[in-house]
Amino acid sequence: MSDVNVTVTGTSIGVQVGPQSYYGSFYSTQDQTNAGATSVNKMTYNTTDFSNGVSIVSDSRITIANAGIYNIEFSAQLSKGDSGDDTIQIWLCKNGSNMANSNTEVTLVGNNGKHLASWNWFVNAAAGDYFEICWHSSDTAVSIDYQAAATTPTRPAIPSVILTVNKVG
Repeated sequence: MSDVNVTVTGTSIGVQVGPQSYYGSFYSTQDQTNAGATSVNKMTYNTTDFSNGVSIVSDSRITIANAGIYNIEFSAQLSKGDSGDDTIQIWLCKNGSNMANSNTEVTLVGNNGKHLASWNWFVNAAAGDYFEICWHSSDTAVSIDYQAAATTPTRPAIPSVILTVNKVG
């Protein structure tokens, strides 16, 4: 049997037959600094491109309105402001608790090293669940950086973090 969604607005009735599509596209136009060598940092988002059933709450909480299987995908512009090699770990939390086996470590190499971290997780969400992308580095010079638009040639800005969320099942 197909999903049927009915909406009523004033004197209008809308009907959608088939699975409802839930999604969100978000990004950040702010630098995200390391709060300290023993701190857990959370990626934040200050701009919503578009969304339906997925929202950002309290700057970092990816909040799911409808139960299902979701693909959470991000890219982050990692940077370090000193010499040497430094690591950063990135993992997923669900409703405030670390998700088992979701952590990955990236090494930033050399003076002012940069790296693009980009991967995804498939998650099982109940209505009202929230997820956060957390990160840690013992070096406080590690950050996630925003870059403004550039000229000669003209180029768009680089968000510090880009996040997309799609219901896949």
